[in-house]
Amino acid sequence: MGEFKVHRVRFFNYVPSAIRCVAYNNHSNRLAVSRTDGTVEIYNLSANYFQEKFFPGHESRATEALCWAEGQRLFSAGLNGEIIEYDLQALKIKYAMDAFGGPIWSMAASPSGSQLLIGCEDGSVKLFQITPDKIQFERNFDRQKSRILSLSWHPSGTHIAAGSIDYISVFDVKSGSAVRKMIVDRQYMGVSKRKCIVWGVAFLSDGTIISVDSAGKVQFWDSATGTLVKSHLIANADVQSIAVANQEDSFVVGTAEGTVFHFQLVPVTSNSSEKQWVRTKPFQHHTHDVRTVAHSPTSLISGGTDTHLVIRPLMEKLEVKNYDAALRKITFPHRRLISCSRKRQLLLFQFAHHLELWRLGSTVATGTVEAMCLLAVSPDGNWLAASGTSAGVHLHCTVPAYNFPVTAMAIAPNTNNLVIAHSDQQVFEYSIPDKHYTDWSRTVQKHGFHHLWLQRDTPITHISFHPKRPMHILLHDAYMFCIIDKSLPLPNDKTLLYNPFPPTNESDVVQRRTAHAFKISKIYKPLLFMDLLDERTLVAVERPLDDIIAQLPPPIKKKKFGT
Repeated sequence: MGEFKVHRVRFFNYVPSAIRCVAYNNHSNRLAVSRTDGTVEIYNLSANYFQEKFFPGHESRATEALCWAEGQRLFSAGLNGEIIEYDLQALKIKYAMDAFGGPIWSMAASPSGSQLLIGCEDGSVKLFQITPDKIQFERNFDRQKSRILSLSWHPSGTHIAAGSIDYISVFDVKSGSAVRKMIVDRQYMGVSKRKCIVWGVAFLSDGTIISVDSAGKVQFWDSATGTLVKSHLIANADVQSIAVANQEDSFVVGTAEGTVFHFQLVPVTSNSSEKQWVRTKPFQHHTHDVRTVAHSPTSLISGGTDTHLVIRPLMEKLEVKNYDAALRKITFPHRRLISCSRKRQLLLFQFAHHLELWRLGSTVATGTVEAMCLLAVSPDGNWLAASGTSAGVHLHCTVPAYNFPVTAMAIAPNTNNLVIAHSDQQVFEYSIPDKHYTDWSRTVQKHGFHHLWLQRDTPITHISFHPKRPMHILLHDAYMFCIIDKSLPLPNDKTLLYNPFPPTNESDVVQRRTAHAFKISKIYKPLLFMDLLDERTLVAVERPLDDIIAQLPPPIKKKKFGT
């Protein structure tokens, strides 16, 4: 790889916002994530969990609820009292509508996707009809005495369950009347609390309502009689979220202690047709409150105050055990937040609402507001490549379509070859003047990448080139920096990919036999940016996770045995 002088930068004070809501779309296998600053992100789980779309947040837009409706339509609602629909093609807010019920705490789309339900601060439950262009108010349900914090539709669409403070209500959708009210037990560890907040409800096909509350309990109710069937005390703090699988054979809950619990419906005995809900698996992948959870067909998804999006696979649901079965913990955006001016030795840092411009060796920063997109400009200024929300890349022509989104791209000097990285870890080289893939790129696709390269779970976010070595491609993700030498052979699956001993002596036969095109360093991580300042100097910008956690609110203290 050679030796470089490295500017190791750790003063990029970037802290992701906490995750407030997640919503899984079973039709498109996409996940919508909203954060406390109003930012909304869309992840394509079929494209190696890539963050393919992004809606910037705003200080006045605190999202409390997020849901999909009619397949591909995404809605959010929050404490400003507005319902927002997002334009997923133009990547902008399509419209915002005041619900006239004060702050909105909960929202749910009907099983058919044609109706939208919201729960408000004033105790009202409002029903909206989803039209092709907008949503239209239909009617109010019977108003309750306190705010509506959670909502769930019965799969038939005839009834809904609404969680509030100290009770759960069941409404008839046709009449809008409350037909049942179930009082929640305020007892917590033998002591009566002043209030019991029902943070989440789930309405099952057999009429069972599952609730989670601030007393640390998961409870099962019979909606027909309004009686409590079973109760599980699972935490010494709030249970804040719940999500049920489509088949209704398992569900997941998240707690304020950072624990995620998995419940499954299993037979009472091996030969019995009778089934019961059993808590089967606790997971501790968070340090702080788990504010929201989702349940896909093959994984449990959670997010919260510690800013991590955690995707844990259910091994029994996976037919093929491959790298998709690995736990995913996504912390940083799948886009570049840092730019570098080599000539002037400047670093540009992108934050949510401002930019900071730093000169290496200086402690003075200046800032302004600016929008960003995925672009690549040739060094001679003659070519501009742009990638939108699809997997395509556009120049004066369109690069051949590929099924996975673009994560990074750059145009090489002198040759004007466009190097493109996709979310499935494939890398292509396209000749702009000749309008076709280069011979090296065709060789790579014929040979294939090393299996360990394809199993990486973080996308490439930056590509650059060595000014004196035209055969070198420099790229990185959050956990490795790589130099691809196109003059060397590609590694096969039997070769050690992460080769710690690149050849330094031409007479060293053993080293020359193990030499291949990929030279990888994992010294710097999490790596948000790395680039050349000159032919012998690198700048690396890291953001240690411990520095982020240190700026978060303190987690709930849990008593340890013997203390």
